Amino acid sequence: MNMKKEELTYEILEQRFKEQDRLIAEGKMQKPQRVIRDFTPEERKEFDNGLTIDELIYKLEKEYGFKL
Repeated sequence: MNMKKEELTYEILEQRFKEQDRLIAEGKMQKPQRVIRDFTPEERKEFDNGLTIDELIYKLEKEYGFKL
């Protein structure tokens, strides 16, 4: 499948959602399932308490392997 890269605008997204709704109504497509992901206990703690900028930078450096 050869797909060209294009910039998604709100107008393009609206057209695609309308097309998706039409295909669902015609029974040619199923409604996409929601992706549900819960917090890990550590993520819940970070969400509830917030992060300092130093903690955020440390976490990003550790996760992506580069120095900010």
